[in-house]
Amino acid sequence: MSLSRRTVLTGALTAGTLTAGALAAGGFPAVAQPSFGPAARTFTAAKPARIVVLTPRKDVGDVLGLRDFIASSGLSATVEVREVPQASAMPTLLPEIRASKPDLVVTVFTPLTLATVGRYDDPDPSRFLTDVPVVFTSVTDPVASRVVRALDRPGRAVTGTRHIAPVAVQMKTMLSYRRWKKIAAVYNPAEDNMVVAVRDLKEEAARQGVEVHDAALPRDSAGAALAAAIPDLIADAARAGAELVYIGPDTLVASNNNAVVAEQALAHRLATFCSTELPIRRANLLMGLVSPAVNVGRFAGLKAVEILTGAKPADGIPVETLNRFSLLLRIGAAKQLDLYPPMRLLNIAEIVQDA
Repeated sequence: MSLSRRTVLTGALTAGTLTAGALAAGGFPAVAQPSFGPAARTFTAAKPARIVVLTPRKDVGDVLGLRDFIASSGLSATVEVREVPQASAMPTLLPEIRASKPDLVVTVFTPLTLATVGRYDDPDPSRFLTDVPVVFTSVTDPVASRVVRALDRPGRAVTGTRHIAPVAVQMKTMLSYRRWKKIAAVYNPAEDNMVVAVRDLKEEAARQGVEVHDAALPRDSAGAALAAAIPDLIADAARAGAELVYIGPDTLVASNNNAVVAEQALAHRLATFCSTELPIRRANLLMGLVSPAVNVGRFAGLKAVEILTGAKPADGIPVETLNRFSLLLRIGAAKQLDLYPPMRLLNIAEIVQDA
């Protein structure tokens, strides 16, 4: 993989400036490579390690990156990808997975991870997977969601990767484009990770003198968020004086309704910022600071190989975030908003081409 300085940020936005840097090993923090010494478990072509991947969609970069790393690691392994669009399906699916006796399970995103392993303080083996090591990928805040007790010491055979830039870095990126006075957070309050993300956003915005308009989706009588309310929420945000719509790592809003958000925001002449990669590539959103999903998946693959080779036990592998982030800008959206990016951002950004 070859990436130029225009596509990569160092992840440190000190003094409110953006600097470019080279991306080594996908931006992985300094970690030991897996050992294949005498303590390693033996998997052969006749009996390869069996990895089951649970993901809302098979085509996400996390899965592609994981497959790529496993294939290049030299580990004899089969990777079975199971598409699980709704986390609510996991109670029915888990008995089948448990009975098939995989060597390792990989989960993608917070909802599926929680539905698979439960919370660390309620690890009910009758409801969750507790007898197989699990590596998760792209979980926003594993500690706040109670997936693990601490990032450096998970406390159980569950570890993985985070994918979101620190909220202070996100905020400085937004303010490097323009000094926004009010931003609107459109999110699904039924997703625990989004409640945490918006709470952190509000705290950081207050430190920066920025107001946050809370645009949580309303819920129906069963507690499910109503995606149909997105246009009205964005219109309300515009009337309230918001200048930018913030889209966090939200399955309902960012993954499933990014085109609606982009269309409505542009209709009300609101800029958009997204903290995850795929929505920016698929919809007419203005910008985002992201960990490329393929790299996040590769990093999860490294952790999987460490576990399967016996290099480290799952409960001894820290949960980590990539230490470099990519700034994505869409010039088409900028032209529609008459908000051309500052040159200092253009120098380090990847320009996303309009479809």
